[in-house]
Amino acid sequence: MSVLTYEIGALFVYRTIKNLTTNPLDQWANSYEFRAVEAGTDADLIAVALTLLPFEKAFHSNLVNFSEVLISTWEEDSKPYDPETFISYPTTGVGAIGGISELEALNICLTVRRSASSGRFGHLFYRGVLHEGDVEAPAGKATLSDPATMQEDLDAAMTSSGFDSYVGPTLAEGLELVMINKGGTQIRNVRQLVVSGVTMLPTDHAWFNRTST
Repeated sequence: MSVLTYEIGALFVYRTIKNLTTNPLDQWANSYEFRAVEAGTDADLIAVALTLLPFEKAFHSNLVNFSEVLISTWEEDSKPYDPETFISYPTTGVGAIGGISELEALNICLTVRRSASSGRFGHLFYRGVLHEGDVEAPAGKATLSDPATMQEDLDAAMTSSGFDSYVGPTLAEGLELVMINKGGTQIRNVRQLVVSGVTMLPTDHAWFNRTST
């Protein structure tokens, strides 16, 4: 399968690559999975990236730099690699949130639940988002100080970026956000993204540092 042209049902992985402006060598990624509901080309894939980037930037700290989006097919990498199986899309710019309070350590992540059409929830873990004022620990366990406002901010980011066009039961675009099991045999569309709390994860966790080649 190629990223240049594809048919209905094609599966893709997007990875937004980020780093701290104060430490450019410390990189991480967040991953998303998509299924084609229409045939398309690389231009359609890049269009998703151009909504995914402003979506993430809207709720990340201005200390977080966005350096690249990797778009790859779901197929296992080949050796030697096939250049038609992925797109390396360079980006620039930082997150929109600054001047609130000190940024929490990178292992303190905002947890967003992927609510699917059936089955268990999935999760997205965002670091470089939470500031000291966003988190409290009244019983020794970190929680969000104001989850309702955090949800409002996430919803606003989806709407303003256009990323909501790819999420939910009624889609206006040619790809949909999904969850795919390890073997690619079970695919569930994501109906909603829901703020669900704070998660402590090591900075080298596999959910962050997946590679495409």
